[in-house]
Amino acid sequence: MRKFRLGALLVSAVLAAALAACSGAPAGNSGADGQPTGGQQASQQQTPAGQGGAAQSGAGQPAGESGETVYPITLIDGAGREVTLAAEPQRILSLGPSATEAIFALGRGDRLVGRTDWCNFPEEALSVPSVGSLFPPDYERILETEPDLVVMIEGSVDVREKLEQEYGLQVFVYAPATFEQLFHQMVALGQALNAREAAEAIVAEMRAEVAGIEAKTASLTDRPVVFYVVWPDPLSTAGPGSFIDDMIRIAGGVNAAGDAGSPWPTFSVEQLIAADPDVIVAGSQALAQEILTRPGWESIKAVRNGRVVSVPNEDIVVRPGPRLSEGLRWFAATLHPDLFQP
Repeated sequence: MRKFRLGALLVSAVLAAALAACSGAPAGNSGADGQPTGGQQASQQQTPAGQGGAAQSGAGQPAGESGETVYPITLIDGAGREVTLAAEPQRILSLGPSATEAIFALGRGDRLVGRTDWCNFPEEALSVPSVGSLFPPDYERILETEPDLVVMIEGSVDVREKLEQEYGLQVFVYAPATFEQLFHQMVALGQALNAREAAEAIVAEMRAEVAGIEAKTASLTDRPVVFYVVWPDPLSTAGPGSFIDDMIRIAGGVNAAGDAGSPWPTFSVEQLIAADPDVIVAGSQALAQEILTRPGWESIKAVRNGRVVSVPNEDIVVRPGPRLSEGLRWFAATLHPDLFQP
């Protein structure tokens, strides 16, 4: 029986990364400037990797002054692909918890015709019919929703290609891995769903939150070393290219795995002891309690000093959406309680 709970999206993210690697498709390399243009033919701009937006085109009309999307529009999705939408989506299928949260945040939850079993936030999402899990997908239930747009997280390229090539469905990938990618991909998704103003409002609020915390932590010289336990056995953590790495840095800490070679690296106990983190963060209270008594960890500074803590809800640090601001505030208050109110 599994002893500890890992956030649903994190399970998906780790599995997605493995599947993407097996397929040879890079996860989240995309680029755009976030500006909408119309037209079916698009020429890709050179832009920062991992950012979604609109591909520039010489044909068509730009978005109106009201912020409404003018269709057809060609966008760069979170997988770095040009996706042309002929008309405003009315029947949306979400194949990922973060996508479902983003769609509701953009005010388009009423257009959802399907979701996965993992999509449990906001509460209104539970009233949307489920098509089961993405791993493995139930294609019959997916097709029964008759979507005109499928929004899915990065990961199973085979599933995405089958939906597009065999079943003729239009797929838009939403797969940010850092705050900067989230800001760009949220606007791109907003453009796709004719909700750009809502997307820009979300991004502006999140940018202000990040900037406010960074302003307080930028000059700190006392930066605790933090180790985030993604999974206890085999021991794995969050490295560069993950939201958790972003949060630790912005909140005034140093990620013990900041020089790892991947976003979700495995870590040996010897590496952990050598890093000797000041703080260990777990995804659940049960895991935090187990760590405090785990054999071989008693010499680690965080364990000796009782600074092994758990996030109140792991979804706020692993699901790419507006709630990441809540996760960032939690990290800031945990690492520097003298500067931030919990």
